[in-house]
Amino acid sequence: MNTGQLFDHYSFRARLQPALTALSPLAFAVIAWTGPSKPWMTALWTLAGSAGLTYFLAIIARNLGKAIEPTLWTRWGGAPTIQLLRYRGPANSLVRERWHATLAKLTGLRFPSADEESQDTTRADEIYEAAARSVVIKARESAKKHSLVYTENVQYGFCRNLYALRGVGIAFALVGLVASVAAGVNFHQSGHPTPIPWVCSTISALVLLCWLFLITSSWVRVPAFAYAHRLLESIEAPARTRTSKSSSGSGAQD
Repeated sequence: MNTGQLFDHYSFRARLQPALTALSPLAFAVIAWTGPSKPWMTALWTLAGSAGLTYFLAIIARNLGKAIEPTLWTRWGGAPTIQLLRYRGPANSLVRERWHATLAKLTGLRFPSADEESQDTTRADEIYEAAARSVVIKARESAKKHSLVYTENVQYGFCRNLYALRGVGIAFALVGLVASVAAGVNFHQSGHPTPIPWVCSTISALVLLCWLFLITSSWVRVPAFAYAHRLLESIEAPARTRTSKSSSGSGAQD
C-alpha cells in the first residue's frame, strides 16, 4: 500500500518518517540475517500499512513530540515565538516593533510596553502567546501563500518528533548493531561470509552516533526558531503587498 494514500505531506514527513527512522536499524538487522529483496518483506510492509501500523507509528511520534515540546521550551527560555516578541528577546528591536504594531491591528490585543513587560512578564507572555496562536491559524488558512512557513513547520515537526524518539532510537540502533554484527560473525564461521551484515552494522553504527551526538535539544532549537521567524514574518506580507500595489497605482496616476 502506498503511504502517500494514507498520509498528507505533513503527516508523512513530520510524523511517520521520524518513527521509521527510529525503527530502521531493526530493518537492517533483518536484512543482515536474511539478505535484501525478500518478497516476504514487501508483503510484511504492505500488511503493516493495511493494518494501520504505519498510522499508529505516526500518532506515537506526534504525541511524543507534543509531550516533549513544553520541556524544550522551558529549556530554551520560552516558546520561540514568545521569545521573539519579548522586548528582552533575541529579535531585532525595530523588527519587533513592527511585529507588535501589526499583530495589535490583526488581533485587537493591546501589546505591553517594555516597562509593562518587565513588571508583569507572565501577563506579557500570555498576550504574545495569544497573538502567536492567531498567526498560526491564519498561516494554516492560507498555507499556499505562506509556503516558507509551511516548509519550516515541517522541518521543525520532523526534528522535534525525531528528538522525542531519541531514547527509542538509541535502543533500536544498539539492537540493530549487535544483531548485524552477530549475523556477520555467524556467516563467517559457517563458511558463507557475506558483506551484507557488515554494511548493515556500519549503517546502524552511524545511526547510533547520530542519535547520540547530533539529535539533541540544540539541534531542534534551530528549526524551531526558523519556523517562528517565518511565522512572524508572514504577518507583514499582506501589508507589503498592499503597499506595493498602492505605490504602483500612484505611479500610474502620475
